[in-house]
Formats: sequence, C-alpha cells, structure tokens
Amino acid sequence: MASTSWALLLGVALWSADGANRFVALDAPPNPYWVSRTTAKLITPQWIGETGVEAVIVLAIDDLKDPPKYEAFLRPILRRLKQIDSGSGMSIMTVRVDPADPQLQKWLQEGVSLEVHTYHHPCPCLQGGASGLTTAKETFDRCVDLLNQIPGHRPVAYRMPCCDSMNSVSPRFFTEVFYRTTPNGHFLTIDSSVFHIFSVNDPELPERLTRDSAGRERFRKYMPSDRLMVNLIEDYPYPYVIGGLCWEIPPLMPSDWDAQHLNGKCSPVTVSDLKAAVDAVVAKRGVFSLCFHPHGWIRDDQVMEMIEYAERKYPGKVRFLSFQEVLRRINRNLLAGESLRAADGGDNGVRLLDLDNDGYMDVVIGNERTRRTRLWLPGSGTWQEGPFPVPLVRTVDDQRQEMGVRFGVLQSRGFASCLVRNDRVAGLWHFDGRIWRPVPNGLAGLDGDDPVFTARQGRDCGVRLRDVDRDGRCELIVANPDQSAVFSWSENQGWGRLAFRLPAATQIVDRHGRDAGLRFVDLDQDGYDDVIFSNAERYSVDLFVSTERGWSRRVLSGVRSRGDDAIPMIVRADGTNNGVWFSYGHLWVQNEETGKRMPDHVERRTYDQLLTRRTESGAGRK
Repeated sequence: MASTSWALLLGVALWSADGANRFVALDAPPNPYWVSRTTAKLITPQWIGETGVEAVIVLAIDDLKDPPKYEAFLRPILRRLKQIDSGSGMSIMTVRVDPADPQLQKWLQEGVSLEVHTYHHPCPCLQGGASGLTTAKETFDRCVDLLNQIPGHRPVAYRMPCCDSMNSVSPRFFTEVFYRTTPNGHFLTIDSSVFHIFSVNDPELPERLTRDSAGRERFRKYMPSDRLMVNLIEDYPYPYVIGGLCWEIPPLMPSDWDAQHLNGKCSPVTVSDLKAAVDAVVAKRGVFSLCFHPHGWIRDDQVMEMIEYAERKYPGKVRFLSFQEVLRRINRNLLAGESLRAADGGDNGVRLLDLDNDGYMDVVIGNERTRRTRLWLPGSGTWQEGPFPVPLVRTVDDQRQEMGVRFGVLQSRGFASCLVRNDRVAGLWHFDGRIWRPVPNGLAGLDGDDPVFTARQGRDCGVRLRDVDRDGRCELIVANPDQSAVFSWSENQGWGRLAFRLPAATQIVDRHGRDAGLRFVDLDQDGYDDVIFSNAERYSVDLFVSTERGWSRRVLSGVRSRGDDAIPMIVRADGTNNGVWFSYGHLWVQNEETGKRMPDHVERRTYDQLLTRRTESGAGRK
C-alpha cells in the first residue's frame, strides 16, 4: 500500500469501546494501544499533589553512552530548569555507562534520573527469529541491572530503541520481557515508547493548535511518509496502565528525529509545533514526554525555547519532572502510597477504572495491606476514600495470585459492579457512588452442579463481564476448556443463561488459566464485537449476528497443521503472547519473527482480509 494511502488510514478517527465496556481492558491481554479519546481521563491534578499545576512535561533524552557529550548538551537546559523551580528535573535514557562515573552522581543530585534504553540498542528490539526473545530480554535485563549498580539510584522507566522511527513496540515485549524481573530481581514500572498525537478530532482543542498554517494536521504530519508506522495513540495525553504492571507516559509525536525527518535539522518549524504541543497539553491538563537526542537534530537552545514558552505563558502551571519524580507523585498522591508492582515485581492489587461513569479515572486497591476505594471528585478536585470489599491479589507460597475479581456495568446508572467467586470469597457488589453494597442474590443462576468460578487456586477461569448486545449492561461470559456460556443479569432474578455461547472450539483461557488466543474485535464495523480466535493449532472468525443467535456466522476457520495459516497466531504453543493487536482496521503482529524480516517490521491483515480470506501482498505468512 502506498504511503499516501497509509497517511489517509492513520487520519481516520479512532473509536474504542466505552460505556458499559469501559472496564474490559482490566481483564484483557496487555495492549499498549488500548486507550482513545473516549477513555476516562487521568488528569494531572489527580496525581501531581500541587495546587495550580495543570500539566507535566518529561524531558527525556535518549541514547546515553558518552556522558561528557550529554553534559555539554544538557548543562544549559539543567541550569534553566533549576532557575524555574528547584524541584524540576529530567530523564536520560541510558544505553551503557560506568556506574562509578562521578558525572552520574552530579546529575542525580540535580534531579536527573537515569533510565533504561537497553544495553545494545537493537532496532527493533524483537528480531532474530528463534533466539530473538532471549536476546531481547538479555539486552533489557543487562541495562536494568547495570543502572541499579549506580550508588543511590534505582531506574524506573524504559524507552524502546527506535520507537520514534519504526514499529518496535509489541504486546509480546511487555508480557515476556517488561513484566518479568531481571536475573538480579530488578524491574521497571514506567514505559515511554507509545507515541501520542494531538489530532483534529479532539473537540476540546482549537484548530489553531491541531492544524498548521498550511492546513495540515500539525502533529500527524510527522508520521514518516516513507514507511508505515503505527506505534501511536491519539487524543489521550495522560498516564495509563498497560496490563496492570506498567505505567505508560506517552511521548509526543514528533520526537526530534521525526521533526528533522520532515522539516530538516534544527528547524524553527519544529520549535513552533512544540510550543503548540505545550498549549495543547495544558488545555488537556495532561502529560507528555519529549523524546530528543544530542545528535544535531535539535539544539539545546531550541529545547530551552520551549521551556521558556511554557514558563512565560503558563507560570506555575507546567512542571518539568523526571520519570522518577512522576512515579513518586503517582504513588503518593494517586495510589495513596501504593504502587502498581509489588516488591517482587508482581501484581500489587491496584486497578484504575471510572467507577461512577463521570469520565475520570478512580482507584481501587486490594492487597495484603489495604482494601481501599478512591473516588475522584472533579468539582472539588479532591479524593474521597472508602473501603473496598475484597482482595484483588494474594500471596501463596511466595507467588502473587490474582483473585479473579471482575468489574463491569450491571446498574442502570452506569456505576461499576464487581463480581468474584474463588476458593476463598464469593459475591457481587454494586458501587452506589459512595460505597460498595453487597447484592444478596448476586451469584444466583451461577450455582448448580457446575458453578461458575472466576478463579480457582489463582488460576483464571475465563469469566469476563462485557456488554455483548450494546444495551448498556454487561453480560457474563465464561469460556474455559470445561465451560462455555453467556448469562444476562436481572436485579430481581439474578443471572440467566442465554441461548448462545462463544463459538465452538474457542475459549478465553486454556486449562492452565492462560490466554487461549481469543479477542473481541468489531471486524465488520456494525457496532458489535466479533470473535477472532487463533492459537498454534487452529483459528476462526465468527461474527455477531443478533442477541438471539450470538456469534453464529463463521466466516473463516482453519487448522494450522494443514498449512492453512490465514490468521497469525495470537498465542503460541507455549502459551506466550505472539505480539498481536488490533487498530486502524488491521490486525498487526510485531515479534522476533517480523522484526527485520517483514516490511515495516510487522505482519498485518486488514479486517476485510480476515473476513474474505485474502492475504495482503507483501504481508507474509508464518
């Protein structure tokens, strides 16, 4: 497909499930691109802990290997930041350094944090075929462990090499590398690799910010025209959680590489657009990280010009912070002293979700120390606290276990409900806008000879709350090797089994409670999510037909052992994530088999190809 066609594709407004389906990402396999303009916001006043501050910018320079070069480039910037506010800082994404270099301690004392950029800077990180995942984890781990050797320092953030110029980010990287710990037991909590665009589709931003003087989309124009790049989100300039264990702090499109690729090196047009980004992030009360380099693509005085603009136009409203300081404030002011990851790197029982359907993220915490609900009150700009009824995680034999608590919308007002049945606790609770109230008949209809469990002995049983028929209320879906059913909720009668279930030979989890390879995607764009299933053995596509017949129209299926491979694997034979996600009308795959082996480092299928069994020219098959 020609680059102009891709530009048109990427100019189409994004839509994502919200309303009754606004919690589905909590239970879905990790997807770095799940947010959109309709996702509940996490505005800066919710986590900054400082009255009057509306926006945060993280200056994050990449590729540190030569400290003297970086000191020369950064010294004027650091000096100006300290003049603005003694608490200001920035981050340096590091490849490799001598942990004993005295320059590092000087930077740390000035509020700079040293963060991870891999030890070898591979582009893309996932490449090389069968050994590629091992190699990727080794270069990631080696850099994490190296930076932990710096006295008095612990890195918290990561940026994927070349994420501003190619499709190097993948769900597989998060599940198989980022979420795990290093050989020395270290881990990170922030990623800043998924680029963000302020688009013309955001009604909260005036067109003078989203279009340039030539009428082009001011920020979308920086997507490289000589290659396909889909590593981006749109109109969500806020921190968000990927897979429960990672904060994403989205970097702004453009980086200085993207800017010089379009405008030429050190262009004043770039600086003008960065100033517009400052205006936009303040208007949205959001955050962005600026990805830049000391490689001659932008000058230090041009970075300072953006800083001066922010300080002059928005005095006291914009803070320049390091990733380290961002995480500290999120943990203290948003999560009440908790963190996404426990001390061992596992799930700490923290969930972000919009409990009262007001468009702002709230917080629930359920671990060994506390069970707490934190409701954001936008009118007063304060948090209201209350209890949370059940634990979300527990530790058994030194292993973190998720308890199977599922969130959904079952009330007419759109408030949250939570349901759980495991070997320790069972029940349904409705949030009433202030507290969680138990529902006496909350599990009625899920009992009987084959009761529905959400988890057993820490194993996911494949229960999901999802609004299947788009009536504003979730159905309960269960799909594991032993059970398959769909139930609807009635306040008076409890749960009733519907006439349909998930398509034959599909399931949400396998016998071990792992992702089985099922995704809900509206492939035919009729407003109802369809079912696509693909593992190492078979694949299928089934369309949603009606509330009476469910997913009863099978349009594609095959057995992989017969050489029929129309749909790439979503999960592999070993149960690991294969790096698949869905956006811009396509199924995308990025992993060690696609990196450097396929055009633009991704395998892809359009939704039309999935529905008509055609394979895009040049897409390749595995």
